[in-house]
Amino acid sequence: MKTHIANAIDLELSCYPGGIFPPDERQEIIEIGLSVVDLTSMRVLKTHSLPVIPTMSSISPFCTELTGWTEAALKRQGMPFEEAIRRLTERYGSLNRLLITDSAGDRKFVDWQCSMFGMASPFGDSELNVSVLYSIQAQDFRNRKLEDKLRRFGLDFEGTPHRASDDSLNIARLACTLLKSRS
Repeated sequence: MKTHIANAIDLELSCYPGGIFPPDERQEIIEIGLSVVDLTSMRVLKTHSLPVIPTMSSISPFCTELTGWTEAALKRQGMPFEEAIRRLTERYGSLNRLLITDSAGDRKFVDWQCSMFGMASPFGDSELNVSVLYSIQAQDFRNRKLEDKLRRFGLDFEGTPHRASDDSLNIARLACTLLKSRS
C-alpha cells in the first residue's frame, strides 16, 4: 500500500436460479462497485458504479430481479470488461491502494476473469477483508450478511442491496467504523 487512499469494491455477477447456467454460458462480472476511502479521516470520498457489458452470459430475469440490471441497460450504460479494469488501475490507482472487500471471493473473481481475458490483476498486494475484521472485533465467527454486520455497529444499510455501488459504499462505511473503533 503506497497511499492513505483505499478502494472498497463489490461485484455483481450474472446469475441464474440455483447457479445453473445455460450451455455455453458462464458467470461473469456485470458491475463493479467502488467506494474511495480516505484512511486518514476514515471517510468515504466517492462511490462509483462500473457496469460491464456481458460477453459470456445473458442476464436472466432472476438476475434482473436481484441486481436491477437488464441486458439492455448493461449494453446501453456499460463498458467492456477491459475498460472497467483499465479504469480501476489508471483512474482509481488500484495497484497502489489498499483493497477493501467483504469476502475473499471478490478479488479472486476479478483475478479469474482477468486471466480469462489475458489481463494482469488490477490489484496490488494490500487487502483488507472487512468480514475478518468484523469477526475479530465482534467476536462473532458466523457468516453474516452485510446488513447484519452494519447493524451490529449501529449503522443502517444505505441504498439497495445487490447494487455493487451501494454494497461497496456500505463495505467502506463498515470498514471505517471498525478501523476507527480500533484506535
